[in-house]
Amino acid sequence: MTDDLTVPPWHTISSRLAYAAGPVSLFEDRTLDARGQPRVRHRLVEPDSTRVVAVDDDGLVQLVWRWRYQLGYPAIELPSTQTAPGEPPLEAARRALAEGCGLAAKVWMAAGTVMLATEAAAQPVHLYRAAGLHPTPRPAPNPELSASPMPYQAALAAVRTGGVQEAGSVAGLLRTEQDRLAGGWQIPGVPLPRSPRLHVVR
Repeated sequence: MTDDLTVPPWHTISSRLAYAAGPVSLFEDRTLDARGQPRVRHRLVEPDSTRVVAVDDDGLVQLVWRWRYQLGYPAIELPSTQTAPGEPPLEAARRALAEGCGLAAKVWMAAGTVMLATEAAAQPVHLYRAAGLHPTPRPAPNPELSASPMPYQAALAAVRTGGVQEAGSVAGLLRTEQDRLAGGWQIPGVPLPRSPRLHVVR
């Protein structure tokens, strides 16, 4: 074994495509672990995805109720979608806002990328903030999706209380709130909190 964290503690011997359906592929890899013992690992490969924090002039953040087949119940999330082959993440984010909420935006700002990782998958999630919202033609209705705007501060409270649990949405809201508190943007009618004064006790 080695303490060098830049060196993977395994060696991949072979890899085969075990299953493929649309943009999703499952690979079965045969590896040797750090002790030289054989181990079978699985890698689920799927496209990058996006999350959009879009706040309108009334201070409402655009959220959606989305039925997640994997969960079996609807979840409150930011507008999201997977990137299509060759599609830049920003274009996917524009599409997510249009498909989820029937909106377009005049201003787009990247808010970074996070990684959703499990034992079998690692998916990059590209975060964006959108402003200057206006209606745009919406694609055919999606019975698994329903727009549900919410006051921005209420959405942050839902993150704290567990009302918003989807990891990409949590990351998107927290990233943009951090940027807001640093003075990067403002919610109409909502002042930034004042820094607490320090009292020196003598």
